[in-house]
Amino acid sequence: MNFLAHLHLAAHTRSSLTGNLLGDFIKGPLPTGLPAPFDEGIWLHRKIDAFTDAHPSHRAAVAGFEAPWRRFGGILVDMLYDHWLSLHWQQFSGAPLPRFLQQSYAQLLEDHHRLPQGLPMALRRMAEQDWLASYQYREGVGAALDGIGRRLRRPLPLGEALLTLDEPRWREAEHGFLHFYPELMRFCEKQIAARRDLP
Repeated sequence: MNFLAHLHLAAHTRSSLTGNLLGDFIKGPLPTGLPAPFDEGIWLHRKIDAFTDAHPSHRAAVAGFEAPWRRFGGILVDMLYDHWLSLHWQQFSGAPLPRFLQQSYAQLLEDHHRLPQGLPMALRRMAEQDWLASYQYREGVGAALDGIGRRLRRPLPLGEALLTLDEPRWREAEHGFLHFYPELMRFCEKQIAARRDLP
């Protein structure tokens, strides 16, 4: 999953928003030496990614991309999931998306000062420049993918991959997301409840 979904799932389970996003940047064993809420967020991030990667809907969406784009299918689908989460936001959250993003960015920037190395630069820029609002639009997702593509070892215009999905495959993958995401929300609820019940 990508940044918006991790923020939403963190808020949904009342776990650390910052910790959930740090899961993309902090590898290795837990605990990390950071405050416990950050470690819990990193732990949940890893559970989310493992559940997502193994889910049939996610695998089917990845398979919808043909070569040479399929090797980047995980990145592409994670970004598309943020797009569809934006479009269908009211099904999954009681807070309007602009307010949720504003509050999330404020929390990230506040936590920047609680981290020994501060926020990773990508997260700080995301919060300061409101990247996630653009994910509501296909063009915004394409531009974000192009940015990722420029950072690959062999740069390529990753956003062009979206143009290879015809409308039936696009709708099929979107339908798969709408079936999958509530399952992921329930999975996260159970994982956090079980973790917090441990002695």
